Amino acid sequence: MTSPDRLQSFLLADPGNAELACELADALFAQGRFDEARRALLSLPEERQLILAVRFRLARYGLMQGDYAGAEAGFAQLTAQGHPVPALWHDLAFAQLCQGHLAPARATLAEAESRFGADSARTVLAARIALFERNYPAAEHELLRALELEPVHPVAMGLRALASLDSGDPDTAGTLADNCLAQYPDQHEALLVAGTVALWRRELVQADTAFERALGWHPGSGRALSGMGQLLLLREQLEGGRALLERAVSAMPDHIGTWHALAWAQLLCGDQQAAELSYQRAYDLDRNFAESHGGLALVAALDGRTEEADAAIRRALRLDPACLTARYARSLRLQDMGETAQADELLADLFSPGPMPAGIGDVREFATRLRARLGNRAAG
Repeated sequence: MTSPDRLQSFLLADPGNAELACELADALFAQGRFDEARRALLSLPEERQLILAVRFRLARYGLMQGDYAGAEAGFAQLTAQGHPVPALWHDLAFAQLCQGHLAPARATLAEAESRFGADSARTVLAARIALFERNYPAAEHELLRALELEPVHPVAMGLRALASLDSGDPDTAGTLADNCLAQYPDQHEALLVAGTVALWRRELVQADTAFERALGWHPGSGRALSGMGQLLLLREQLEGGRALLERAVSAMPDHIGTWHALAWAQLLCGDQQAAELSYQRAYDLDRNFAESHGGLALVAALDGRTEEADAAIRRALRLDPACLTARYARSLRLQDMGETAQADELLADLFSPGPMPAGIGDVREFATRLRARLGNRAAG
């Protein structure tokens, strides 16, 4: 394959050659040099930028950089013109999915199926939609179907790992991610899983490596930003972690766990009001998620709103008796009431090893930091 530097020199000698500009852009994309790829395409004369191959790559640039609305507009224009290129429909559906537009994404895939027949890439995209809806059996079905169509499909392999992680099986997820990365070390979903599992195991160097690699290829990846933000919290880099988590919720505003992680960051930064707003956003997404009720209880307990805190604790524990934030809030309330022995017993139970909610890290360490930063009205 010709190097990007040589292709760049050829393009300088023939600046109107759209085919050469596309070849250069592809080579730059392959190296993660996305801005240079875009500049190469935009260096063409305006009339040459109207060629299908150029417009397709410009839309894909938007997709890779997180400009999903712009990418959707670009792909929609091209599909409306009837270009018989299956990738256009795939990327249009992907841009729609990234914005949470599930019905349009399904319609786009259905139209592509009727036009072009079965395809592993579009089957994988159908699995992504199922994952978005937390329908893990349907996602697994689509991914296995994709692997039947194409036995070694890196994205299908990575998504199987992600589906296992999100369905609550981190051990299987880690194994699937490792198997994928052994063959495809830059596969995005597998990197997310490897980073997250390492984070849960407090293997911070491994987590850092995985998330950095994921962000190197996909700087707008909400889950990679979320993972790196949580990693910074565990390293006591609170403001940096908070900033990344704010970017993460902007990229994926429907991801409850990232709102929770942002709330922890805001609490540790001493910003109770912002934390309460983040928990409220999580609650608005799913009113039956125990940790959201527990988070609201925790903020209310820290703020001295005892009746509100007690009611939220009860709601959270009805939904999930193991809800960590609710039990932590309950320990603060017990301390308030002078029942220190019970509070200590409850905290000791919380200190047992195991995966913590997003962003919290070690519970005892978190409790100490939180009390120090908020003045801990109950500890004195």
